[in-house]
Amino acid sequence: MNEALFSHVNRLQVVGGTLEYGVTGKPHAPALLLLHSIRNTKLLFAPILPALAERYRVIAVDIRGHGNSVSQGSFSFEQIVTDLIQLLEKEQLEQVTIVAASFSAVPAQMLAIREPKRVASLVLLDGGYYSLGEVPGFNREKVVERLATTRFTSVEEAERQFAERYGTRVMPEGWMQDELLKREDGSYGYRLPREAFSAYFQEYSVYSQPELFQQLTCPVLLLLADDSLLSKEEQQFHRQAVANYQRIVKQAKVKMIPEAQHLLMVTHPQETVNEIHDFLSK
Repeated sequence: MNEALFSHVNRLQVVGGTLEYGVTGKPHAPALLLLHSIRNTKLLFAPILPALAERYRVIAVDIRGHGNSVSQGSFSFEQIVTDLIQLLEKEQLEQVTIVAASFSAVPAQMLAIREPKRVASLVLLDGGYYSLGEVPGFNREKVVERLATTRFTSVEEAERQFAERYGTRVMPEGWMQDELLKREDGSYGYRLPREAFSAYFQEYSVYSQPELFQQLTCPVLLLLADDSLLSKEEQQFHRQAVANYQRIVKQAKVKMIPEAQHLLMVTHPQETVNEIHDFLSK
């Protein structure tokens, strides 16, 4: 699977183990660093990797705790940032645009503040502009328990359920193999440890939004899912959060993809690529 999408897969020694990432695209073109959403892997970007690789040097990483990267030790946004800085140094990337999905949009912004000369711009895919703890109906303990105890009879069953949820079959067969771990009873559960689910959701719930947002200086594209698919209460919350983000991050461009769900690159890959191309060409 990795071999079909990436020209090569590298591993980097980090605190507690290794970080795995795939590289594809044009070696001397502008670089994109792709960060997936929680519990997924770098293969989440499979629907948009070929199109991005036509114009850019693309690096997609398994974030700490996910896929084939280190699954023990510290799980924090600060540690993710430290891991990514090591990756940028190893790949000798002087400038990069970060494309971050969902929860990873927070450490992406932290990295942009820590390394302002290196991070040329940010593309935030439906995340990073609100506190998860303020989302109507969100209960961290219940969500962690549900995800940590989710079981599938096979990888194929997990992929079938994913396809049904997102109404699309654009993902390649076997893409969830590295996302799941076979248990002693023969069932499959998410590879991300319970403590990582808990730690990452906790940080996404309590991080200081104004303090973080006020320090951003690079261009930002906030690419949103269609909020008309949400409940009225959730819709109101997200619209207010977007308005607050724009008020603080005045350079942010906000776009919404009609009918897109949370994982934009899965439900609307071509539209996502088009918006990235348009943003980076200006």
